[in-house]
Amino acid sequence: MADPAYQGTHAITPRKKPRGGELSVGDKANNMSISSTRSAVERCIAHLKNWKMLANGYRGRLTELPTVIRIACP
Repeated sequence: MADPAYQGTHAITPRKKPRGGELSVGDKANNMSISSTRSAVERCIAHLKNWKMLANGYRGRLTELPTVIRIACP
């Protein structure tokens, strides 16, 4: 998923409002769904960047890394 600047790529992007027109109710709902998912992912990435152990490199067992990431991203 990406923001509207990436339209034309293979990423899922919200629809832009057409010139002189309005988006349909379905398009607005779809845009809201995409935006809410993207914002949750962006918050999770920002949260991970604040973790010093991930900024300096993870030195734990690689088998435990998925669990650490799940804990950091509620």
